[in-house]
Amino acid sequence: MIGKDSTTSDAPEMQVAGTATTEVATPPEYGRDQAEDVDDEGENDDTDAVAEASALEAEEREELQQFINELREKIESKRQLRLQNSTFELPGEEYFAKLDSNLKKNTAFVKKLKLFTTTQLDGLLRELSALNLSKYISEICAALADAKLKMTDVPAVVTLASRLHCTYADFDVQFLEAWQKALNIKASEKIANPSKLRVDLRLFAELVSSGVIQMKPGLAQLGVVLVHLIAQDKDDHSNFSIILSFCRHCGEEYAGLVPQKMQQLATKYGVEVPKSDFLTADKQLNLRTMLKGYFKALCKHVLAEQTELMNMTKNIRRTMECKGEISTEKREKCELMQAGFDKLLASAQSLSELLGEPLPELAKESECCNPGTVIDNMLDSAAFGVLDPWGDEETRSFYTDLPDLRQFLPNFSAPKVDLETLEEPSELTEEAIEANLDAEMDLDDPPSTTSDTALDNANEEQPTTPLAPSEDVKPQKMGSALMELGRQQQQQSQLTQNSSHTQTQMRQQFDGFLVNLFNCVNKELIDSAAIEFLLNFNTKHQRKKLTRTIFSVQRTRLDILPYLSRFVAIIHLCNTDVAADLAELLRKEFKWHIRKKNQLNIESKLKIVRFIGELVKFGLFKKFDALGCLKMLLRDFQHHQIEMACAFVEVSGVYLYNCRDARLLMNVFLDQMLRLKTATAMDSRHSAQIESVYYLVKPPESSKQEPMVRPPMHEYIRHLIFEELCKQNVERCIKMLRRINWLDPETNCYAIKCLSKAYLLRFPLVRCLADLVSGLSSYQPRAVTIVIDNVFEDIRAGLEIHSPRMAQRRIAMAKYLGEMYNYKLVESNHILNTLYSIISLGVSMDQSVVSPLDPPDSLFRLKLACMLLDTCGPYFTSQATRKKLDYFLVFFQHYYWFKKSHPVFSKSGNTSDLFPILVDHTYRDCLAGVRPKLKLYKSLEQAKAAIDQLQEKLYPQLKANNSQDPSLATISEISELDGVTDEDSGSSNDQRERQVAGQEPEQSNDWTENETEPPRTPPPPEKSKEDLEFEHLYDKMTTDSYQERLKDPFKTTTKDIPVPMMARLQKKSYEQITGAQASGNCNTNATQTSKAASNQDGTPGSPSIDPPDNNGKSSGDAAAAVPFVLMVRGNKGGKQQFKSFVAPSDSHLAINLKLQEEKIREEKEKVKRLTLNITERIEEEDYQESLLPPQQRNFTQCYYQKPNKHKFKHQKGAPDADLIFH
Repeated sequence: MIGKDSTTSDAPEMQVAGTATTEVATPPEYGRDQAEDVDDEGENDDTDAVAEASALEAEEREELQQFINELREKIESKRQLRLQNSTFELPGEEYFAKLDSNLKKNTAFVKKLKLFTTTQLDGLLRELSALNLSKYISEICAALADAKLKMTDVPAVVTLASRLHCTYADFDVQFLEAWQKALNIKASEKIANPSKLRVDLRLFAELVSSGVIQMKPGLAQLGVVLVHLIAQDKDDHSNFSIILSFCRHCGEEYAGLVPQKMQQLATKYGVEVPKSDFLTADKQLNLRTMLKGYFKALCKHVLAEQTELMNMTKNIRRTMECKGEISTEKREKCELMQAGFDKLLASAQSLSELLGEPLPELAKESECCNPGTVIDNMLDSAAFGVLDPWGDEETRSFYTDLPDLRQFLPNFSAPKVDLETLEEPSELTEEAIEANLDAEMDLDDPPSTTSDTALDNANEEQPTTPLAPSEDVKPQKMGSALMELGRQQQQQSQLTQNSSHTQTQMRQQFDGFLVNLFNCVNKELIDSAAIEFLLNFNTKHQRKKLTRTIFSVQRTRLDILPYLSRFVAIIHLCNTDVAADLAELLRKEFKWHIRKKNQLNIESKLKIVRFIGELVKFGLFKKFDALGCLKMLLRDFQHHQIEMACAFVEVSGVYLYNCRDARLLMNVFLDQMLRLKTATAMDSRHSAQIESVYYLVKPPESSKQEPMVRPPMHEYIRHLIFEELCKQNVERCIKMLRRINWLDPETNCYAIKCLSKAYLLRFPLVRCLADLVSGLSSYQPRAVTIVIDNVFEDIRAGLEIHSPRMAQRRIAMAKYLGEMYNYKLVESNHILNTLYSIISLGVSMDQSVVSPLDPPDSLFRLKLACMLLDTCGPYFTSQATRKKLDYFLVFFQHYYWFKKSHPVFSKSGNTSDLFPILVDHTYRDCLAGVRPKLKLYKSLEQAKAAIDQLQEKLYPQLKANNSQDPSLATISEISELDGVTDEDSGSSNDQRERQVAGQEPEQSNDWTENETEPPRTPPPPEKSKEDLEFEHLYDKMTTDSYQERLKDPFKTTTKDIPVPMMARLQKKSYEQITGAQASGNCNTNATQTSKAASNQDGTPGSPSIDPPDNNGKSSGDAAAAVPFVLMVRGNKGGKQQFKSFVAPSDSHLAINLKLQEEKIREEKEKVKRLTLNITERIEEEDYQESLLPPQQRNFTQCYYQKPNKHKFKHQKGAPDADLIFH
């Protein structure tokens, strides 16, 4: 009723909306009557609302009155029946004596009762009045109690039982006993036949309320049955239908149940609902209370069923997201559960209506728990809007807009299409594809005879009957029979003469058409060719020939496949056999290549899969079959099948992924391809192909940022600095920047901002930017000063904010600062102050105190200092600056050894040093470039001793006060030196002209820009107890994993590569010659010793002793270097290049080389000993053999010799050579 109310109430609103719309569309000339129309409209609305309300009230009153009449009639009939069954007189013996007691008739009557139906009631009543059934009462009672009845048969059985009750005295007692046997329910056993019990329970209740069965024992038996049913039904509620049926048919008499809707209508209109007087209100209340308790348990069961159904729905949704399909078993299970829940919910609503108890609130997801609905919702949610398989309008037009053939063909009619051949399967699931593949692979399809071969001309030369010309010359108007016969004979004679000539000419024209077909390389040409074929060559034989020709297209003509597919699609509008035959040929050829499993004919394989992909986009190849081909390729994903799968996805992957019915399954196959690439060791070319097609179909999601709109002058400045600037046009960029309006504050600020962002340039161009700023310094000194300040500020901010994301930016800015020093824009004091800040700002020299700005495991400041030293360290040429830099290098080495000796990088057990070898090489190369002859410290203690000596030398007054941190005295040392040495860094010895950038390799990657400055990260929050516990467990896990990996055996496979002669005879550089001359003659003996040692070991790359340094120390001190030759591959596959370098003797490279040579030497000694032992053993065996008798000696010889073959004996008795020579 509520639904009807809402439906009917919507009608006046729709009328009002329609009226309002009509009024809005009223022409302007009727505007003067607008107020009157509004008044009329309001009156009409009120009238319609009143009429609707009155109609609804009349309908409700009629429905209520009909219910009350039916209920009153039912109650009255029951009252009359009870009165009849309680005030009757039994007939005497004379009555029974007149009746028929025939055994056969009585037995037939009892059998009829076992198969009782409503239609038999009249006949049974007549037989009952004619038969004497006094001796068959027990059989009759058992037959009625055991009969399989329907709900419609219950009133007829009650009528028949009332007649028997009023006729036979002992019927009620025996009938009650029969029902007690039939309704004997055990609490521990489930109901065997619930449908029969549902009817029997209602029938027994009707018999009790009709007076056929006595009230007291009948109510007792009925109560026992209901109690047992409710007690059994606490968990699964399988007896709910029995109880609901009892409440519907007998609830008003036994529990006073009236439908809630009728009760509300009766209350609304003040009508009294009639009530039965069969039971008192107290007895009805007891049964109603028991039913309400059962309803509460039922509500809990409904909620539990809904929760289980929702969980299954979530599992289905998750399966759809992961696999793109649902298995048949899960689908059927979900459908059964959904049907059971719907039935349970409807029954619970009915019982709620009868009892007047509300149902609990259900979750809204229950409405969409159907598997089909789940799939639809998944597809809608995965669509991300409107799916577009084409991408652009031109592609969509090519594949969908085919020419209208009705403009070219006068008698065009669409062909009859077999829907079964073109209809896609209802479910594109992986299981269906697997089943189809297994069925197809069992069939052995031979390869096509026209695959990548010339056409078979022999089959084409078969003559055909010219049906078309005969039809054309056939007259259309019928004349007399003789004239028609004569005309046909004349035409037949002409056709016989010209048939051979016409046939040859048509064949030649069609052959020329087929040759020109492969030259149609655009949309217009291929459409014209298709229309020409339909107009001139559209016969069955020529369509077959066309199919073979298109299928055998040259394997290298991949560019024409889309146009041939469009050609077939146009022909498909008139004749479907071309597309069907071509698809079948491609499918068989594809299966043959897969079954063959050879690594040949890759071009033919790629042609097949690309052709299939093009036909899929035109709808000529089923998507189900296309996905089956892809699944077949993924079964054995290696070699050529990888390239075939990538080619197929490249052609039709975007289309299938954006089709609603194939999207999820295509997504599963793409993810499977990516997983196979990761799990399989394949060629890098194949890996690149898989990634390419994967991201072609599923491009990575990127947040679309709106481009920033800048003024033209700002764009011009950015263009000059970030795009045009290179080492060839620095002067031009200087001239262009000088011409901008530096007096404009906005332009000035933006130019300074761009000049300060060296990290937005490519790294080799940082030197060019410093050159550019140096050129501007003579014209815009204030702007250049601000740029330098910005650079210092950026470096300082990087030191104060420890963020790995700013690593590249900090390296670029350090490089920029060093280049500024090289171009005389900053002084050496500023560089040294920056260097000291790098190794001292926020650095804690106490290992127990962890600094957030310089964590123990962070070595980035070492890289930063090395970058700055590498850039500008070699240009500290004056005496004062060299001395300052030497002092800094002492503190720098102390910082390096402090980092390296930290427990994070210290040795543990038998493991090797954990300090990164790349950082160690960067540090050593940096110091070798700045100070080639500098003696490096080998431990933290040596570095600390050097700092103490330096402090004692420079500041004797600080000797007594050792509490000050040695790293903090460096600033004062620099200021003192600045006061002592007044030499200007720009003196004649330190004059540095603007450098010209050297030949640096161009890098292909363009610079990327981040317009906004990275925000300064706030200090890290305090860690909670859970975070500390997690970090502790994580550290323990990583340590255990590392220790386990260290236990695994590790075998080095390094091999010693001999140095080529060209690398040995390489000419010495000028620095090597001058260094050898400066060393003097005092080192001659040591040099000779070095050469002798190197010549003694024949390995070219073996470690040797270097000449001593300039200080004249012995060769034992100078043996800390080992020469090596590095073989480098050429830039563009050219010849190999060899570079020599010197590594310290305590480095890993030299130590490993020495250990390797020792192992090789030991192995050679071992082989030598084994060889000598074998020789001695052979000599001993020969000696022992000489002592043996001759017979045993021959046996021993024969034992070691190979078995002799049968000796040939000459017929004439030739001499035995073996006997002569042995």
